[in-house]
Amino acid sequence: MERPTDAYTRTYIMRTAGRRSRTIEVTVPRDVIVRQARRAGLTVEEYLKQYRAVASFDDFEGVHYHFEKYKGEVKGGDSNP
Repeated sequence: MERPTDAYTRTYIMRTAGRRSRTIEVTVPRDVIVRQARRAGLTVEEYLKQYRAVASFDDFEGVHYHFEKYKGEVKGGDSNP
């Protein structure tokens, strides 16, 4: 997958979320969350409680993450209530 030339790029280490977990974790840059919180008119702490990261992936290279307002119970993960 070719990297965009007009975007900030940082590389992060991936790690498992436990010895038997099927989940891999990667860091989201704090600056991204600060910007999103500001756009939503929230503090970072409020944003983290009210929004979730959503991964979109299928028959294309890579994964796309975006953030959606929390609408209920999160299945299979930390609900961060």
